[in-house]
Amino acid sequence: MKQVFSLVLLGLFCSNVVAAPAESQCAVQRNDKVKVEATGAVQSGRIVNGIGVKKIERYQFAISLRYDGQFHCAASIITPTHGITSASKMFPLLGFLSNVTVIGGSTSALSGGIELPLIDVFFHPSYKASFDSLDFDVAVFTVPTNAFQGKTNMAPIALQTSELPAGSRCYVVGWGRTNLLDPSVGNELRYATMNIVSQRACIRSWADWMIISTNLMCTKYCFGVDTCWGDEGSALVCDGKLTGIAAFTNFNCD
Repeated sequence: MKQVFSLVLLGLFCSNVVAAPAESQCAVQRNDKVKVEATGAVQSGRIVNGIGVKKIERYQFAISLRYDGQFHCAASIITPTHGITSASKMFPLLGFLSNVTVIGGSTSALSGGIELPLIDVFFHPSYKASFDSLDFDVAVFTVPTNAFQGKTNMAPIALQTSELPAGSRCYVVGWGRTNLLDPSVGNELRYATMNIVSQRACIRSWADWMIISTNLMCTKYCFGVDTCWGDEGSALVCDGKLTGIAAFTNFNCD
């Protein structure tokens, strides 16, 4: 299984990408019990073979963006006024931001929740749209001032402030495809455990596809668990903190 994330590390505009290397890196057992919930302001897609989220209260930071009323990508609340997502998903929408809405407080990407307007978006100053690199694939957007504050089941997640070693246990949460052959996104929010792997393994896995710089990091898991198309922008959470943003997965979502 191979996948890519953009990492949020030591501030809003420092990115990392997460990809999955060889199966030998996977040492997690199926019966491992891992706490994957994050709650409220102190914290920190649909996913293939992940676990469905029944209560959004455990993932109050998780929000989705809709374009013309249709699911576009996942995002995370980071302040009462700001959200964060993948720059590569927001870049094509420049000039059409009035058609984008922010949905929070619901496990569904298609219905329910609280709808807010998107006011503006800011890209990492070093981000460049490219097919062979995902460096700095981070965008911060705004909603009306303090619009996330006081809303039911909507709260910020804290940002990661330290570099994590290979082997660290994390999880990803999103609304992407649950089946590669099914083009529709999942209506139900799902999560899956992921483990950080070494930089060397990351570079080796993606050598034929893209440049993996020192700004990038990789994760993986076993048993066919992976992110898939539609999970871009989803949160990678480690130790209860926002550590990465889903940016890319391998073509087979495995």
